[in-house]
Parts: sequence; C-alpha cells; structure tokens
Amino acid sequence: MKNLSKIALASSLFVLGAGPAAFAQKKAAPVNRAFPAAKGAAGFTKLKSGLEYKIVKHGTGKKKPAVTDHIEMYIHVRVGDSTTFDSRKMYGEKPVPYGIVAPKFKGDPVEGFMLMVAGDSAVFKLPVDSLIKAGGQAPPGMKAGQTIEWDVALISVRTDAEEKVATEKKNAEQKGIDDKILQQYFTKNNIKPLKTASGIYYTISKEGTGEKVKTGETASVNYTGKLIDGKVFDSNEDSAFHHVESFNVEVGTGHVIKGWDEGLQLLKKGSQATLYIPSGLAYGAQEHNPIPANGILIFDIAITDIKTAEEAKKDMEAKAAQKKKEAEGKIGMQKLNEDRELKEYFAKHNIQATKTESGMYYSISKEGTGENAKPGQKVTMHYLGKLLNGKVFDSNMDSTFNATPGKAPFSFALGQHQVIAGWDEGVQLLKKGSRGTFYLPSYLAYGERGAGSIPPNATLIFDVELVEIQ
Repeated sequence: MKNLSKIALASSLFVLGAGPAAFAQKKAAPVNRAFPAAKGAAGFTKLKSGLEYKIVKHGTGKKKPAVTDHIEMYIHVRVGDSTTFDSRKMYGEKPVPYGIVAPKFKGDPVEGFMLMVAGDSAVFKLPVDSLIKAGGQAPPGMKAGQTIEWDVALISVRTDAEEKVATEKKNAEQKGIDDKILQQYFTKNNIKPLKTASGIYYTISKEGTGEKVKTGETASVNYTGKLIDGKVFDSNEDSAFHHVESFNVEVGTGHVIKGWDEGLQLLKKGSQATLYIPSGLAYGAQEHNPIPANGILIFDIAITDIKTAEEAKKDMEAKAAQKKKEAEGKIGMQKLNEDRELKEYFAKHNIQATKTESGMYYSISKEGTGENAKPGQKVTMHYLGKLLNGKVFDSNMDSTFNATPGKAPFSFALGQHQVIAGWDEGVQLLKKGSRGTFYLPSYLAYGERGAGSIPPNATLIFDVELVEIQ
C-alpha cells in the first residue's frame, strides 16, 4: 500500500547507500553538473571531520542552519562522472525540505550545510575511504579511492518555530482552497456529503452492522483511490495495480494518512462509503507521483472485517508462521536444486571444492600467510564475479566495470553485513595473499530478487584475492 503509507523526506536525499556490496550494482546515470566550474578548482577548505567545502556563490542570508532548523535546498550527489541523486530531476524545480539534525558520522555533509546561508551555492567533497574509515558503508557502485561530491544550493533557513508558523499559515490557506474545489465538485456531480470537523467529506452507501471501528482495531479494507479529476492512482480491487488482496489497517495509529485514520472510524463492518480527503489530511504539499502536490483524494472503500488488537495479533502470528513454513520449504527445495547444479558443474569442469555447513563451496589456489581474516577486520580484495554460464557481471580488475586493473581494490569491514553473506563467510577462510574461488548458492548471494545483471535465484562464482588485512 505504497500510496497510503506515510511519507518522510529526510536524509534519504543524500544517504550514502545501503547495498550489500559495491559489485553487482547497476552503473549510475551520466552526471548533469549543477556547478561545473567547481570541479577540480582550488580553494576548498578541509574541516577536521575530513569534509572539504567551497562556497561557489555567496547569498544574502544572515542565518546559518542549526540543529532543529529547517532548510530548503537543491542537492545533487555525484561520484566522478556519475550522478547518484539529483533533486531537480526527482522533484522538478521545487527545492526539497530537510530538517537539520546533528551530523551522524565524520564527514557528514550536514556539517557543511550548517556553514551556509540562504542564497549560497557550495560543493562538498569526501573520499569514500574516509567514509569507510568513519564506520560508514561504501554506497552501491562506489569504491575506495573515489570521492563523493555534493552540489548544494541553499534556498531558505527557518527555525523550528518559524517553520511551524509558516506551515500553519500555508495549511490554512490550502484548506480553504481545497474546500472550495470540493464544493464545486459536489455541486457539479450532485453529491450531498457529510462533513467532519477536520474537513473530511463522506457519503455512506451501505451502513454495515455492529459498532464503528475503534482506535487500535484492525479493519480489513477494499478500496479504490482516485484524484478529483477521476484518475485512479491505486486500488486493491483492480489487478492492474498488482496487489489484489484485502488491506489491513491498524486504525488510528498513524500507519496511514490522517484522512484514513479518521474516516475509517466513521464506519462499521460491511460499510461501503466514499471519503473525500483534502490534501492536508493526505500528502499535503509533498508530491507523491502520481499524486500531485496538494492533491485532493477520493476513496471508495468497503470494510470487510474488523478485528480487536488481540484478534489481529493472533491472526498475524498465524499468517507469519504459515508464511515462514512455506518460505522454508521453498528455500529447502531451492537449496537442493542449486547444490545439485553445483555438483554437476564441478563434475563437468573437474573441480575439487570444499563445502561449508552453510552450503557454499570454495577452493584455494594459493594459501597466503598469517592468520585467517576475522570479523571486524577491514579487508581489501580483488575479485571477478561470474554466473554459472561463465558470464562475468562485475570485477574490480576489469576496466569494463569502471575499474583500473590492479589499482582498484575493494575494501569492507568483514562480518558487518556490508557484503553478501557468502562473502562474509568465505573471506574468513582466507589469509593475506590467499587466492581462491567461492561458489555461492543464491540464498548466500542475492536470492530470489537478483541484482542488476544478476538474475533471480542465481548461483554466483567469485575468483578472489585477499590483498590486505587491517
């Protein structure tokens, strides 16, 4: 139910990534530079945290953002000639809002935002190595030796109190606009709805039986959502939206938009109704494609069941247990099939490999020296990844994959879930200087989802070399 879930625009605008490893990721889109003159230019200042910055255009604002302040900005994140995030492309010419919080790691760009004033444009830089050293995770497609750059144009700065006043004023104005639009809609379509104190309009075509839904109870709902122009944007009754199943809502707990939390409590089991929800009780000024900014929403809904919190909990536990049982059976069959495929592969290619308890296989062609790598240590690797059919999908030794052969090692903290499970296990079998091959079933790699050029349920082969242990 992506269109009903609450939206939070926060540090996801420039969070540095959460992928399991740098390999097996799609290449980023070509860069569209917002500040081309700043690239490689002199004049950057380096902070103690390691973040470098340069103000390339000075604004006229007087106040620098502080923790709890609110800013609006345009932001563009890039690595080399590749863009990883561009707010203008995602949100058009509207600046994105962000609430200032304390920097979460050394080199956090938030530290740089707090040096700007409204009207400033700046570039911030941080080596990927510094991010990893600070305990961060290398973003998808980024490798040690590269530099992350943020181009930022700061539009406004408000204190929390100022932001609340501005928001309340804007909401009040929009509420009046929405109500006028709804009144015109009702007149045109000869609709005579009831209105709640908050501004929701509703009609009930079927009353239902029993008591109305209460806060904390779970309502099972069938619905179709549309815009005021009639365009349907979501439904669990239309297979075109790919989720034809009852939608269960824990009512009054903030898991859905305010208009639903309030509107459902007007209804009983078996009720059929239409809710007319002004934008302030839906997604507000935030665009949520295909829902526009300040979009008024209309929902045709039917309450098919109501459960108490205790009944809903038992029902959820039973469904979870059944789902787990089905998943375990599916995984068990997948494990057997992939193990058989690997054994056939070994026989065909005359390969002698050792199997671990988890189900991965490995072979070591060069032993290396010292002790095996241990969880918590930083390891540096060379690798080449391929499918069982021999197709190479990634390598930091092949310029095809944006690597400089022999000069682009891949580093990560072992045993910290920064890479796929097969790597976290397999690298612990190696010593410094070891060379070998991992044969990883899909459940120790990217599973049924796959990743980029890696298909779902794919067994992966990695030729690896452990270059360094720190």
